[in-house]
Amino acid sequence: MEAEVRAKGNALVYLSAPRVNPPLLHRLLRDHPVVVTGMGAFCGAGTSVGELWQTVLHGESPANWLAEESSPAGLRVAGCRAGNPLLTRLTRKMDRSTQLAHAAAQEAWSVARLDALPVAPERIGVFVGTSRGAVGKLAETVADGCERAKPSDAAYCSLANVSGMLSLAFPAHGPALTVSATCASGAAALALAAEQILLGKVDAAIAGGAEAPLNPLVIAQLHAAGILGHDADPRLTCKPFDAARNGIVLGEGAGFLILESLASARRRGAPVLARLTGWALAAEGGERVGMDRTGASLSRVITEALAMAGVVPAQLGYINAHGTGTLLNDLAEANALQLALGEAASRVPCSSTKAVTGHCLGASAALEAVISIQAIRNGHLPGTVNCRNLDPQVKLNLLRVSTGPTAVESVLSVSAGFWGNQAALVFQPA
Repeated sequence: MEAEVRAKGNALVYLSAPRVNPPLLHRLLRDHPVVVTGMGAFCGAGTSVGELWQTVLHGESPANWLAEESSPAGLRVAGCRAGNPLLTRLTRKMDRSTQLAHAAAQEAWSVARLDALPVAPERIGVFVGTSRGAVGKLAETVADGCERAKPSDAAYCSLANVSGMLSLAFPAHGPALTVSATCASGAAALALAAEQILLGKVDAAIAGGAEAPLNPLVIAQLHAAGILGHDADPRLTCKPFDAARNGIVLGEGAGFLILESLASARRRGAPVLARLTGWALAAEGGERVGMDRTGASLSRVITEALAMAGVVPAQLGYINAHGTGTLLNDLAEANALQLALGEAASRVPCSSTKAVTGHCLGASAALEAVISIQAIRNGHLPGTVNCRNLDPQVKLNLLRVSTGPTAVESVLSVSAGFWGNQAALVFQPA
C-alpha cells in the first residue's frame, strides 16, 4: 500500500505510511516458520548459555572495578568483563570482540549439531550486529603508530571482521554481513537473518551480536556523554527502573543463535529450541542519544512485531526490557510499553537483565534473545537486579526477583540505542 501524501509548499507531508503488512508476514511465517536450533553466549555473566542463565536467575551482578589500563586516567569505572575465550589460530590476533563472537558462535553451532548434521556451506549465512566494531584493534594500531601498521590490520580493523571470521571458521558461504544499529544491532542482525531464511536465500544462519567496549576510548566517550552510572559498590552501578538510577554499567560479550527454516531443521533432525515469530526495526528520527519521552515511536515497533507474530498483549508471558538504568530512557521505554500493550503492561511480567550482563551495546539484544528463549524453555522469569525502589512513574509489572515455574507462551524482547535505533523481537515455543 502506498503512503498517502499531501503537498505543503515545496514539501510533501506524509499522512499515513504503512511500512509492512504484519498479517501477510504472519501467514508467511505460519507456513514457513523460522526456528532456533542453537544458542551460544559468552559474557561477564557466564561463558556459556547455561552459566549465563544461572547467573541471571540468581540475580548476581558480576560488575567490578575495571583495571587502570581499561579506563581513562583518573576515572574509576565499573564494568562486566568476560573471561578469556579459547583462541584459535584464526582468532588469536583479532579484536577481542571477534574472539568473544567465535566462542559464542561455536557453542551455538555445536548445539545445532551442524557438524554431525550439516547444511551445505553456501546455504548458511552470517549476520553480525555490533555498535563499535573492532575498536580495540583500531586503538592498538593507532598506539603502535601508523608507520608500524601490519598487513593484517587492513582486514582485522574492518567492521566486517567478525562476520568474515565466522564465515571462514564454520564454514558459512552464504551472505556474510555486519550491521550496526547501535544498541539494537544484535536484534537487527537476527531480523535480517530471519528475513533471508523466509525469502529462501539461505536455509540456516549464524546470527547475533558481539562487542568489546571495555577500553579507554569507548569509556571516555560514554563518560563524556554522561551515560555511565556510578555507585560506591560496582555491583550496584546499574539500577534499571529504580528511582535512584543514574546510568549504565558497561559490559562486553557475544550472543549468537542458529536460525533455520523449520523444513531444514526437520531434514537434519536438529533440535528446535524456539521459534522467532515476530520482529520490527525502526529509527524514530528524534534525538542522537535519547528516546522520545512519550515512547510513541518504540510503541509502534512493539505493536508491529506483535502483529507479525499474531500475538495480542494479553498473550505475552514475559517482557525482557531494554532497561539500561538511564534516567530518561527507562521512563521512555516504560511509556512505550504502556502505549503498545495497554492494560496488559501492568500485568505481564517484565524485567531488565542489564545489571547482570552489563550493557554490551551491540551484543545486548542477542544476549537478551538467549535469555528470552531460556525463559520459554525453563519456565522461570528473571528478576531486575538492583531495582529496590521502583520509579513511581513506571507502571509496569516489574519483577524484582526471579519467579517460576510457569508456562511462557510468548516473549517480547525490546531494544533501543543511539540515533533512535529501535527493535522488538517475539519468541514462542517450538
